[in-house]
Amino acid sequence: MKFRLKEYYKMFLQYIVFPLVYLKNRLNKVEDRLVIFADAHHDTCPEHMMSIREKLKSEHYNIKEFYIDSSKHTRKEVTGSMLDFMREYPKASFVIICDYYLPVSSCRKKKETKVIQLWHGCGAFKRFGHDAKDDIPGFYIGSPIKNYDLVTTSGDACLTFFRSAMQIPDFENNIVRPMGAAYTDKFFDEDFIQSCKDKFRFAYPNARGKRVVLWAPTFRGSAGKTGDKKNAHLFDNMRLEINACVREIPDAFLIESLHPHMLNGGSSIMTTEELMVCSDMIITDYSSVFFEYLLLDKPILFYVPDFDKYKEKRGFYLNFNKLPGRIVKDKKNLKYNIKEALFDDDMSEQREDFKTKYMNGCDGKVTKKLMDYIEGQI
Repeated sequence: MKFRLKEYYKMFLQYIVFPLVYLKNRLNKVEDRLVIFADAHHDTCPEHMMSIREKLKSEHYNIKEFYIDSSKHTRKEVTGSMLDFMREYPKASFVIICDYYLPVSSCRKKKETKVIQLWHGCGAFKRFGHDAKDDIPGFYIGSPIKNYDLVTTSGDACLTFFRSAMQIPDFENNIVRPMGAAYTDKFFDEDFIQSCKDKFRFAYPNARGKRVVLWAPTFRGSAGKTGDKKNAHLFDNMRLEINACVREIPDAFLIESLHPHMLNGGSSIMTTEELMVCSDMIITDYSSVFFEYLLLDKPILFYVPDFDKYKEKRGFYLNFNKLPGRIVKDKKNLKYNIKEALFDDDMSEQREDFKTKYMNGCDGKVTKKLMDYIEGQI
């Protein structure tokens, strides 16, 4: 009931409050070089928008930013931040987001204002948007994800899935483009790679001379809920099982990178991207992080003890059994498969095939492509 009331409140904002605020400020002229960054899941600029923000700043664009983590602030605070955004929205040449951001989709925006949706993950793995009832429930009227002029994906094979999830008609197929994910540019930056290794040596001295296993599970919840006791229990069991297995493997060292909204979750002094660079393999479950890991060509393992339930509840775009990594559904086989992946990797060819299909837009030049698009629109 609490979740349903929250969704009704969002519809009230989307169809009454936000449009009225936009209409009141609509006569304000669009400013040629005004770019607004907005996000409702972080209190600071998300990693996925950082490179293009810094590039725009260096080119002397006028930048305004609206960030607020809706899971940490009161409803009044979140609504206030979004109302502030709506007052500036009519003046923006560009609005850049990387996740659901309701105010963007709440009115009939000016044609001169271009909304760029960078999305917050690569590939297209588990269903999202209108394809997932956990994201947008069936009773929700209209769409909280619309008004986009550009949606970037990591590769060609993702286009159909993104159009479906965001209900973008085929005749508007130029909106979704395989330009890549800007935050992956760092994986092609030798200075970034070296800085990660230096930082890792200082942060994890006990890992020296060992094979590093990174565990990066997905967030088990919905867009409207940060977690629950059932998910927390499953998470705790998986954590114990993976820790126990890695400890029994000679010369193996485990590190974790957990979603900040996960119940009982932890934190790391390094980002997931930094840890990926320094690890020798990754263990995940349903997280799209494995797509980014393809750029590093290192072993991937999917540990999914709740596979049947998760598939029924959420669903996938891809055939799970054909993913480019070892798939483990039973803890009895976990230790063996971790060891085999670490010391006897034989799936490089499958990873390369997936990278070609789903990550071909990530070439180390994505930020430049975004700048070319923005300057072309101006």
